[in-house]
Amino acid sequence: MYYEYPMETYLEYPILIAQDAVLLLFILYYTGSTRNALAYSGIFFGLWNILVLKKWIIGIALNLCTLISASSKFLQLQHLWHTQDSGQASAMTWGMATYTCATRIFTTLMTTGDIAVLIRFIVMLLLNCWIVFAILKYRKKPEDKKKED
Repeated sequence: MYYEYPMETYLEYPILIAQDAVLLLFILYYTGSTRNALAYSGIFFGLWNILVLKKWIIGIALNLCTLISASSKFLQLQHLWHTQDSGQASAMTWGMATYTCATRIFTTLMTTGDIAVLIRFIVMLLLNCWIVFAILKYRKKPEDKKKED
């Protein structure tokens, strides 16, 4: 609203930020870092309430949501590297996320051309591609499953 962009360009951010924060909390919880999850939750909710005070805070918030999104994706990558097993991670789901980032880059270029938003989606596109490649690399092949049995 501060930048007078069309409503569709900023309405999704609260949902995306919350989604990435929840993913990050689940990863921290299931890796045994519950104390870190509680600290991050407090910081997240505190910053969320401060967000609406000034225009410059919106700029910082956009950079922070890039950091939060990148952190959740980086932790997913770290887990994939550590276990060397894609487990239940879906290459199709992450592929759709990659496609969404690519389309958002295009729509941002066509509607606002906002550099901060473009950087965010380019970073997310690269990390999503990396996750897709890691899932494909570490997924179990049929012959691997037979060896386990």
